[in-house]
Parts: sequence; C-alpha cells; structure tokens
Amino acid sequence: MKKIFCLVSFAVGFTALALTGALAQSPPDFSIQLLSVFDYPGAGNQTRPQKISDAGDVVGILVDPSGASRGFVMFNNGNFSMPLVDPNDTGNITEGRGINNSRLVCGDYLDATSGTFHGFFFSNNTFTNYDVPNSTTTIVLGLNNVGDFAGSATPTGGIQEAFLNIGGTVTEFAVTDATATLAYQLNANNQSCGYYIDSSGVTTHGSIRWARRVRSCSAIPSSGSQMTADTT
Repeated sequence: MKKIFCLVSFAVGFTALALTGALAQSPPDFSIQLLSVFDYPGAGNQTRPQKISDAGDVVGILVDPSGASRGFVMFNNGNFSMPLVDPNDTGNITEGRGINNSRLVCGDYLDATSGTFHGFFFSNNTFTNYDVPNSTTTIVLGLNNVGDFAGSATPTGGIQEAFLNIGGTVTEFAVTDATATLAYQLNANNQSCGYYIDSSGVTTHGSIRWARRVRSCSAIPSSGSQMTADTT
C-alpha cells in the first residue's frame, strides 16, 4: 500500500508542477482584427481575392457585371492594376491565382474553342503561357518566391491531377480513388497543400504533400510565348 500511495503522490505532484509550468508559460492574449475590406473599383464588380504575398500585394479575380472574370492585383499601397486579360482568353475567363514577392502573378484562362483552361504567368506587362506537358488542361494556382509553382492538370485521356514544377521538373500526383486532385500553394520548402474530390465526385477533402528534397531555383518556363498584356 505504501508503494502505491507514494507513486500516486508523486504523480499528483508532477502533474501540479506541469500545470504550474504550463500556466507560467502561457502565451499572451491576442486578438484578430479585421483591418479593412475592399472591392475592385467599378459599379457591380464582384471581388474574389486569392493569395497575398509576403510584401502585402494581393492577387485575385474580379467578375464584372457582364459575368466576365478578370485577374487583378491590389498593390500593398492600396492601388489596383488594370484588369488582367490573357491574350488567348476567348471565353471571358482570366483568373489571377498566385503572386510572389517579385510580383510575378500566376493564373489560368479559358480557351472557349476547346473548352479547356491553360496556365499563365504575368510580369512587367507580359504574359507567358504555360501547359503541363501531355495535358489537355492546366491551372497554375500558386507559386513561391523562387518561382517554383503548383496547380492542377488533366493528362490526355486521364483524371485531373495535382502537379508541382520544382526547378523546371514537373511532378504529377493524385490521391487514390480521387476524381480530381489540386495543389493550391507551395512554400519555400516545396511543401504543398490543396484538396481533392473523392470517389463520390462531390465531397472535398484537404491534402498536404511533404517534399522529399528541397530545391531552390527558378522554375518559370523559358520556352513559353510572351505577349503584351491586354488590359482593356
């Protein structure tokens, strides 16, 4: 009985010390504040921000009263870019999806003739289009500060998969039995997050992919055609 009593007493004492230490190290109180709200200028526009850079620039999508989707950037000083319209957009859909600290923007546009989406990068008033090799659809959804990027693509005759482009090397992956897998963003360690649609074709779930190797080099394609931005 004494041994049992001693062990219990020790456990209670240890718990008390642990609780005391935890209380002593409790983080200070903090609050979350809504700093501001904003809309892209113009009557009737819908504003859908997508990502924010470390520098505070915001990229997103505006939907105008006609239903056309355009990309936009809200700079950290509060000014807005002109609407971003990829020159190959024939379906009235150009979407700004990601932005990094150098203000390189990524996104996608609709080719109405084929009914497929294709990726783009935008910088210095120039569009560079991008497609994952051997795919019918490419959506570039996010990029990091060294230019590696993530998104989703549909292989020819296949099911929509997620992809990462790290240093120019494309890796495609999919969750088992998913009807679609999308990588929405990646960080400096090339870890990505996104979501997938399960076998029901309706329900979505989160996913994270941990990188096995870390590489830091520019992955922006150099072979893409460059075009002056149409900002009308």
